[in-house]
Amino acid sequence: MNNKIFLKIGWLFIIGLLSYLFFVVFFLSPKINNYLSETEINNSKTQFSKIVSIINSKSRTIEDKDKLINEVQLLLSSTTLGQTGYIYIFDGDGKIVFDPSGEFDSKDFSTIPLPSANNNLLFEELKKAYNKRTVFEYGWNRIYDPYNYTYQKISWIEYNQKLNWYIASSVYKDDFSSFIEGINSLILNISMLLFGVLSVIGIFIAIKVIVPINKMFSEVQKVSSSKNEFENGVKSKDEIGFLASQFNTLLDQVENNRKTLDEHVQQKTKEIQNKLYIDELTNLKNRTALEDDIKDDDFVSIALIDIDSFDDINELYGFSTGNLVLIEVAKVLNEFATKYNVHVYRFYGNVYCLADKKMMGFSRYDEFIIELCKLFKNRVIHIEELSLDIFINITLGISIAQEEPIKTAGIALKKAKKANMKFFVYNNEIDTKEVIKKSMYWREKIKLAIEEDLVTPFYQPIFNRENEIVKYETLMRIRDKNDEGETIYLSPYLFLDISVKTKQYLQLSNQVISKAFADLSKTEKQVSLNLSFKDILDLDFVISLDKNLDKIDNQKKQQLVFEILESDYITDYTLLEEFIIKYREQGIQIAIDDFGTGYSNFAHILKIRPNYIKIDGSLIKNINTEKSSYELVKSIIDFSKALNIKVIAEFVHSSDVYKTVLELGVDEFQGFYLAEPANKIE
Repeated sequence: MNNKIFLKIGWLFIIGLLSYLFFVVFFLSPKINNYLSETEINNSKTQFSKIVSIINSKSRTIEDKDKLINEVQLLLSSTTLGQTGYIYIFDGDGKIVFDPSGEFDSKDFSTIPLPSANNNLLFEELKKAYNKRTVFEYGWNRIYDPYNYTYQKISWIEYNQKLNWYIASSVYKDDFSSFIEGINSLILNISMLLFGVLSVIGIFIAIKVIVPINKMFSEVQKVSSSKNEFENGVKSKDEIGFLASQFNTLLDQVENNRKTLDEHVQQKTKEIQNKLYIDELTNLKNRTALEDDIKDDDFVSIALIDIDSFDDINELYGFSTGNLVLIEVAKVLNEFATKYNVHVYRFYGNVYCLADKKMMGFSRYDEFIIELCKLFKNRVIHIEELSLDIFINITLGISIAQEEPIKTAGIALKKAKKANMKFFVYNNEIDTKEVIKKSMYWREKIKLAIEEDLVTPFYQPIFNRENEIVKYETLMRIRDKNDEGETIYLSPYLFLDISVKTKQYLQLSNQVISKAFADLSKTEKQVSLNLSFKDILDLDFVISLDKNLDKIDNQKKQQLVFEILESDYITDYTLLEEFIIKYREQGIQIAIDDFGTGYSNFAHILKIRPNYIKIDGSLIKNINTEKSSYELVKSIIDFSKALNIKVIAEFVHSSDVYKTVLELGVDEFQGFYLAEPANKIE
């Protein structure tokens, strides 16, 4: 009897296992997969609809189109659909209004073909999908796989008739499936574990029940063969007692197994939470965990930390080295967070987050920001595996006790990067009366300066190693009167940013450049002009520059040096190279200014091959006391010498600094220790 029962149990177990596997693999798993994927897609579609609604609302209330575009840019820059998706805008003629990814910035969007649709235009296909009110799915490439157009994208398209804008999403479909693959795998594993545990329990129960019953049956048979034994009640009572004891033992085993099962469930639940909330690379909590941690808190302060020019690190050293940098930065932030009792998260990519849920206070927060900036100022990240030192800097976006701390911190970070600021604290009253009043004051002051020809070029001498003046840097000033009626000159930090917002910058730069070109006749030395990458992108600025250059002869052009700011966020090096080639052919020399303030991209410097590299003053001013600055400047000089590029040190403000850079082999020098700017040139 024993063998037959156990054989039946074995077959039942095998059939049950096969049935369960078939159910999980072919029914349960696909159902969960489809449900989670559709849920994520619907959530992203709802988010897209909300963003479109906000844009449409703003278009009805904001008449100033430039202001509207600025607000929409801030909104879209802080919006993510799914894992990496975004929203972009193009008009009815196929011109990009705003693209957060930058993918179409240097391309004519209206001419981009759609490889998966017989090379029909992407722009036209998007419009057709909107007219049909359908979701547009198409094949596209990836950054890391540029020639493979098999990745499916989803686009929801809406149209704003007033602005003639098409608002479209750009989301990779497999982002949603990859999002739930880990969860689906864990559910499958847990299901199999539960089946195994239940099977063990079933076998255990079967054995514990069948064995005593078989034993009792055997004893009954023995009792039947002997009447005397049958009449003896002690034996029967012993068997019943034995059976009761076995059932009690069975109950104890069931209780123990229940506890074991609970422990397994808790362990697997913890594993799932770790998968959802922990960043695998740095072992920090991720953005999902941040959103969960702060959802019930009213007063939260957030600092987003962006590693500057991180793409350049990946490009020069590879992604594996970039990952090592991210791990080391996480360690530094963990140690820093302990001091201020804040929590560290890896927000995404090369962006981290420090969250304060206890409101440390504004004075304490000032100290927190200052110390965080110092912590990463030209920070050396040592990669022990490669015996490599990498210098990094950071940009901070900060939100203090705002209603939507994550969103507002993102806006602050975007503004800091756009304005080349080390940090920016979000203020929901940016357009306060005080700010408006200040803007109106300087707008009128600049307008008067332009009309009355008060914009004045100042020249700061640059010296060679023999202490001779070899060139002048042109600086902008506005001539004014103080309260005592004395002539003063206003520095550009007071008005330059406002002039950009009030559309007066072009007139200011035009006056300075035309006067500087006129002053070329007064000297045989070189004269340098500062240009930002935004200037290079501005067609009106370039046209104005060319008109001024047409007024001077070719010989005088050879005295000119264009200083291009390396600290500016250069997004298109191809365009920069074309600009440099155009003016280099006219005899104008090129300098890279503020070199070393960002993660200096040596690969692009090799392509540009400037005549001069001007090392930023932040590295020079303490070079005689800071070892990190000394070593970085030394490496820049060695690099430049190898390429036959001359090196200029600015902010030479003391004898010690001058002697240090002289000994390092710097070619030219500029700073108040040697000479201050003046409105004369010799």
